[in-house]
Amino acid sequence: MKKVNWKRVGYFGAVIGLLIFLHYLKVLAPLESRLHSALNPVLGRFYAAGAKVRLLYNSQTDRRDLASAAEELTHRVNRLTEENARLKALENENETLREFLKFKNNNGRKTVLAAIIGKSDLDQANQTVMLDRGSKDGLALGLAVLNEDGHIFGKVIDTTENSAQVCLVTSSQCQFAVAIQNKSRTIGIAKGDLGLTVKMELIPQSEVIKNGNVVVTSGLERNIPGGIVVGSVSQVIKENNELWQDARIEPMIGIDDTMIVSVLLSK
Repeated sequence: MKKVNWKRVGYFGAVIGLLIFLHYLKVLAPLESRLHSALNPVLGRFYAAGAKVRLLYNSQTDRRDLASAAEELTHRVNRLTEENARLKALENENETLREFLKFKNNNGRKTVLAAIIGKSDLDQANQTVMLDRGSKDGLALGLAVLNEDGHIFGKVIDTTENSAQVCLVTSSQCQFAVAIQNKSRTIGIAKGDLGLTVKMELIPQSEVIKNGNVVVTSGLERNIPGGIVVGSVSQVIKENNELWQDARIEPMIGIDDTMIVSVLLSK
């Protein structure tokens, strides 16, 4: 162990004490002033550097806090969005069921509510949907399928015990006996046109048909009563020197928005 040089320690102590004494007597004031002036730029740089370090640290800390807060807010917004979507879906479903109940009370015929559980999108011209009700619920071939407003949505074309296949009113394989609500109550057969609209063909040229005329089921088809709305005439196709004319019908349903339908049972 190195021996302490007490003589040197005493010397430094005496010098420090003398400097302190002279400082209080203001003897060193001129020297201290010049020393401060010389060191001020250096001290300023050190202070500025320290301030930058503090600002950078605080900035990084704030960023981490803001990022954490933003992440929490994002999770909260996602949860609220999901909850809102679920409540909106329930609201829409309840509104649809209320419309069906109103239609059922006004119609007087027995109906079966069914949910759409599948859709065939491969062939737009012959589009069909699958229902979660079948023959055990009273569904049979040829029954009319209606939307919540009581308008024609399609027709049952196949059934199993627990499910049914329905051709949409715009499908080429879907046909209905219809009547146009004009002065002569023109009757005929309407069928889906390429999955887009409904077309009524072979109408005598003498029949007066106008855009906007409402088209309903005629009641001449087995199991489908008359007066159910199919759509309205959107175009009359009439050629000179021809025996017949055609009418293009715009269906009054939103096919893509429909999730629940009603099947009108036979009496």
